[in-house]
Amino acid sequence: MTREIITIQLGHYANYVGAHWWNLQEAGFSFDSSKPSEINHDVLYREGETPRKEVTFTPRLLAVDLKGSLGYLNERGFLYDDPEDVKNPECMWEDGKLEITAEEPIPVAPFVQSLDKNSASGDGKPDVTNFNFENDVTSWTEYLVPRFHPRTVNIIREYKHQCKDKPFDVFNYGFNLMKNGEFFDDFSDRIRQYAEECDSLQGFQVLMDSTDGFSGLGSACLEYLRDEYGNSILAFPLIEGGSNEMSASNLIKVVNTALCWEKLGEHASLFSPLSCGEQGWPCPGPQRKFDNLTYDLNLKYHTSAILATALDTLSLRYRHKEFSMSALSDLCADLNKLGRKAAATSLSLPFPMTVKNDLIDVLDDLEGPLWTSLTPSCKIIKDKSMHSLALRGVNKDRLKRPLAEAKKQMEKPAYRCSSVHEMMTMYLAYSCHASACYLTTAEAPLNVPVPFPRIFNNNVHANGDIAGWPVAEDVKSVPVLAGLHSGSGLAFMFNSLHTQASRVKSIRRFHMFEESGLEQDDFVHCLNSLLDSKESYEDNYI
Repeated sequence: MTREIITIQLGHYANYVGAHWWNLQEAGFSFDSSKPSEINHDVLYREGETPRKEVTFTPRLLAVDLKGSLGYLNERGFLYDDPEDVKNPECMWEDGKLEITAEEPIPVAPFVQSLDKNSASGDGKPDVTNFNFENDVTSWTEYLVPRFHPRTVNIIREYKHQCKDKPFDVFNYGFNLMKNGEFFDDFSDRIRQYAEECDSLQGFQVLMDSTDGFSGLGSACLEYLRDEYGNSILAFPLIEGGSNEMSASNLIKVVNTALCWEKLGEHASLFSPLSCGEQGWPCPGPQRKFDNLTYDLNLKYHTSAILATALDTLSLRYRHKEFSMSALSDLCADLNKLGRKAAATSLSLPFPMTVKNDLIDVLDDLEGPLWTSLTPSCKIIKDKSMHSLALRGVNKDRLKRPLAEAKKQMEKPAYRCSSVHEMMTMYLAYSCHASACYLTTAEAPLNVPVPFPRIFNNNVHANGDIAGWPVAEDVKSVPVLAGLHSGSGLAFMFNSLHTQASRVKSIRRFHMFEESGLEQDDFVHCLNSLLDSKESYEDNYI
């Protein structure tokens, strides 16, 4: 029996990340019966049927964004509707007595046009030379590959995307929207419809912007999910990159983030903040460094792809067919001991499999950390921690040399290992002192076709192997290591956020918070909760 998960994306940047995530998942579909996929896609996808009796396989997803953010994309999509019916709706009045005023249609993104064209021709592969995503992408819909179910996209009509006169930039704007009004009724009904379709709903994974009004909407959504369903909730509050110039809006974002994390600590089973900026607040700070990547922190198209790579890999733990009994609740229970609701996310992209070297040599020669933290203001501590890791793209052929060719490899204790899982487990046992590690391994690498950004350095081979010289190959797939971690490094994260939020001595300084219903006592309680969370991660905590 499939144990389904419902995914919820709240916010424009969350949908940027989500678009890459669903693209990566579809790139991993296997249509070769002799090589079935290691991933159980039914966990996150649903099978359906259109009115024309066509079978569909769409994400079990609810995505929320503001009015005017979709570009060309119809809110219901065209998968279940006839496009001609949408263009020419049936009219109840006489043509001569009706005046029609229509907006100019928004042009379809070139990449999406190529998908539709190749889908109609049966080719399915767009001409990659025609796209300049870095300069052309202005919305997540412009590089989205999968088709969505009609109930997937949800629009907040009270606020307009990038509107300066009435911005959706305050925690309580979103919190009040979910608590009252028409949006809540429709949105909660769509969640219920998904839940009723599931044979055994195991929980929810929620991606949410944490610096604007979506921080409040996401917080209220998690409270509703906890009260109504009681299943496990894994949340990822997101902080996008951008300018490092200080302004009043930076402090507003800090307050929104602090209020959001207080609620996540109450209602989420586990949450892990994500950002490609090292600091996160009050400004993103320097970008996280990856040895074999070159990306632009200011491009949402770039940073969201990196975060989506981490999510797609670390979630293998509860999507892998071989580990079908490993549930979302197990992951949360492993990492939220002693009330520690936050976890740090790590990523190694690509995992450093060097040319002509085996895993046993790569691990033995490794200098520096095995992973890079994607959680702002947080250094991941290997010792005395809880780790849930997933490694993909290293198959048994790359484990070690045959006995006749082993030479110096035979001197290493790890040579006795007979699988990638066994060797990585041994490495983690030696390198992570007094820690508990759960490891998931998958042989298939992460496929990164267009529209995944071309952010790999020119020393990366097509299969993701790292060379010491330029090879200038188009990268098709890469090995990846990603994980969630609970340890003392998170104490600094909470302390850093508390320090920045405490700069706001009175919430009355920002009238929009007070006008939307936030009181000073509520803000003080939020600050205190950050300190409580910080203390729970300190080594002397009992």
